[in-house]
Amino acid sequence: MKLKHFAIACIIGAAALLTGCERATVPAGYVGVKVDLYGTEKGVQQQEVGVGKYWLTWNEDIYQFPTFNQLHNYREPFTFQTSDSMDVKAKVGVEYFVDPTQVTKIFQKYRKGVDEITEINIRQNISDALINHSGKMDINSLAAGGKTELLEEVTKDLKAKLDPMGIRVVKLSWLSDLDYPQKVKESINAKIEATQRALLRENEIAQSKAEAQKAIEQARGEAEATTLRAKAEADAIALRGDALRKNPEVLQLEAINKWNGTLPQTLTSGAATPFLSLK
Repeated sequence: MKLKHFAIACIIGAAALLTGCERATVPAGYVGVKVDLYGTEKGVQQQEVGVGKYWLTWNEDIYQFPTFNQLHNYREPFTFQTSDSMDVKAKVGVEYFVDPTQVTKIFQKYRKGVDEITEINIRQNISDALINHSGKMDINSLAAGGKTELLEEVTKDLKAKLDPMGIRVVKLSWLSDLDYPQKVKESINAKIEATQRALLRENEIAQSKAEAQKAIEQARGEAEATTLRAKAEADAIALRGDALRKNPEVLQLEAINKWNGTLPQTLTSGAATPFLSLK
């Protein structure tokens, strides 16, 4: 009877243990860290686990860390201030990956999963670096192309702080244009408008010069054409005159060809009667 009761108790205990257990899976591309959730060893006792399926007791959990590139876009914009006390806002994205050989070290440092680390700790590091480096720039230098330099400096700081921990930062990127105070926006827009007007004026001047040059070239072409025609005509006349001087009989032949066969009806005093020499 006692053996029967003991067997029943064992079955009930095993069922209770199975009921309190659950299966966790570490997929490909991840490294897991199994930790205790309660008791004196809470979050302290860790065991790194690879890809596979694991049974967990009610007091255990597995934190999964992806070892492939992660791209996280922060929904809430970052706010930072320039050296001339101008507040600027912008959305930022970060790309990074976790070194699989330092997963346990990362968990020991933050005692959080990768999502919480990204949303809280990495974001705070980005914010601190933005505030630090934007405070060395005035609003004009930032608006005049300084945002690229700012992002490069923030990336350097982030890599210097997180890479040794096993969180390898690949790059940061602006997800939106920098949001300046309204008076700064108005100033920037006024400068852009003035620049556009100047460019338009330069284009108009260049076009006018081009049209004037075109007209000059056209007039020059017409003048040269006229000169060439006049020279050709003069040369033709000179050649004709020279030919007639050398051949006077041509004039007589032309006169004969043009004569209608009648003599002049009226001759003035001293006028000679037309005479044709017949041979």
